[in-house]
Amino acid sequence: MKHAKDSKISMNIIPKSLIKVVASASLLATTLIASSHSLASQPLPFEAVYQANYSGLKVTAKRSLKKLPNGNHELRFSAKSWIASIEEFSQFQWNDSGQLVPQLYEYHRTGLGKDRHAVLTFDWQEGKVTNNVQQKPWSMDVPQATLDKLSYQLQLRNDLLNASPDLQYQVADGGRLKDYSFELMGEEVLQTPIGKVNTVKIKRIRAADKKRITYLWLAQDWNYLVVRLRQQEKDGKHYEINLARAELDGQSLQGN
Repeated sequence: MKHAKDSKISMNIIPKSLIKVVASASLLATTLIASSHSLASQPLPFEAVYQANYSGLKVTAKRSLKKLPNGNHELRFSAKSWIASIEEFSQFQWNDSGQLVPQLYEYHRTGLGKDRHAVLTFDWQEGKVTNNVQQKPWSMDVPQATLDKLSYQLQLRNDLLNASPDLQYQVADGGRLKDYSFELMGEEVLQTPIGKVNTVKIKRIRAADKKRITYLWLAQDWNYLVVRLRQQEKDGKHYEINLARAELDGQSLQGN
């Protein structure tokens, strides 16, 4: 009781104007802290060039992330060789909790066997995605947080940036939902054309009867940018892409 009485006397001594200032500052600080917790970190804009090797065939690939005039973001991938080309992009938004919300995904492959074209349009009010593959459209229901075949890679980077332990994603792929899961394998320093890069190595988890094996190396100091991707197919063939040069948020990257 003595403590409560002393507090009351002290409050009477302090000028009311100062009390108002302190109260306003406390409210502002609380608001800023709440905002910092609700707004997750997001991958920065980038442009990256990769050299790829697919069963002895050399390919140049490019990845980029940018913000569009309409406020959406676009992740784009392209790869070209003397016999084929691939163009792929995902347009999306980020929500306040750091979840990527895809709006449109397109994939176009020409020159290698039969051409293939796929367009996925997401309608989140209806909870549906329209698949238009080879000009044959159909729709299917999708739950919240469903991603496309390109944007899940960016969500993975985002989750690493925000120290999320759950690296599991539902992806609209081939007219159905597929589960993509990953596990951290450890840290590794890679020698690249732009110097040594500190990376985390990640493996995609597949069923025991699946023979395809996929590894990703992501740069710890560069916003978890993809530095290397290696995949072995079930027939034993493999391909690998390696970072050749990159810009992150307008700054050229250089390793140690």
